[in-house]
Amino acid sequence: MTIRNRVLAGVTAVGIGAIGVLMLPGSAQAFTVYQGDDFVSHSYDATFFTVCDAENDGHKVWAGFYDNSSNAYQTADVYYGSDTSGTDCTSYDLYPYHLTNVRVVEDKPGSSTNYYGPWHGYPVAL
Repeated sequence: MTIRNRVLAGVTAVGIGAIGVLMLPGSAQAFTVYQGDDFVSHSYDATFFTVCDAENDGHKVWAGFYDNSSNAYQTADVYYGSDTSGTDCTSYDLYPYHLTNVRVVEDKPGSSTNYYGPWHGYPVAL
């Protein structure tokens, strides 16, 4: 094999390896999901997350989530201080459990439906 062919083979192997790493079934997805400017961010291992209301529109915000402790849909509210201007956030610790899916939900006043952000998607953690 010539030097040129060895270099091309090495570059090809590195490229294929990088694609393989990006496509591993256990690879976690993004750490943050949004509904408008409201968001949920979670730790690398998905045992800790923070839900934030960042819109100052008077609509209540919470996280809708599943964890590996049960198959039940759960919610985690943003708790608001006396000054509701700016971004309000509330953090939750699930340890020893971890998120399996999460999304942001915003109340739609005067309606029986809400604004639902997209699901984070599985897997949430590595």
